[in-house]
Amino acid sequence: MIKAYFISDLHIGVDCSEEEKQRQQVILKFLKRIGDDSTHLYIVGDLFDFWYEYKKVIPKKYFEFLYILKAMSDRGVEIHYLAGNHDFYLGQFFDDYLNIKTWQDEYTFELGGKRIYLLHGDGLAKRDKGYRFLKRILRNKTNNRIFRWLHPDLGIPFARFVSGSSRNYTRNINLQDEEDYKTFAKEQFEKGYDYVLLGHRHIPLEYVKDNHIYINLGEWFESNSYALFDGQNLRLRYYKG
Repeated sequence: MIKAYFISDLHIGVDCSEEEKQRQQVILKFLKRIGDDSTHLYIVGDLFDFWYEYKKVIPKKYFEFLYILKAMSDRGVEIHYLAGNHDFYLGQFFDDYLNIKTWQDEYTFELGGKRIYLLHGDGLAKRDKGYRFLKRILRNKTNNRIFRWLHPDLGIPFARFVSGSSRNYTRNINLQDEEDYKTFAKEQFEKGYDYVLLGHRHIPLEYVKDNHIYINLGEWFESNSYALFDGQNLRLRYYKG
């Protein structure tokens, strides 16, 4: 039996406030619950508010979440992680230590007889010309190596500042963005994909066209939204805790 979960934009670790600690407990509870019955988990970007993979350093505040993902993987859950705009660099840590397959851009596959297209979605909106240029800089291999020379006590606070600026930009709701994303999804439908799942916009959405489904996975600040595919139906859902 298939039970595939899709999540995006959890942004774990935005700050050290009590509100953030409570929010993280909700996320931990959700991950523990789905760990018992899931067959697949697809993280469609921005699990953490900032992720940069140093060779020998893992941010300590992420430990509980990494431990749960490792436990899920050990139980046989197939886990995939797509890079989001807050994932500055995904190296081999997830693949080598957690048995989680990572993808730098899109990921396409077939499950339960359905062709599925996944992408975080940053840079899809027409107004994101500046960001598309910035993305090339942030993902540049040479720039990543230079950033690694910064001590984590300096590099991580700087990256968090950049992440905060990006989050504020994303929260600027633009109705044209929604149309841009729908247009992109319909283009994938025409290529033969049954389901398209994106993130980044922080606005949960389910759009159905001729038995094809586009879902924007929303966020985990207010909506706590995710998608579930049971082998027959794909639906957008909300976790109540």
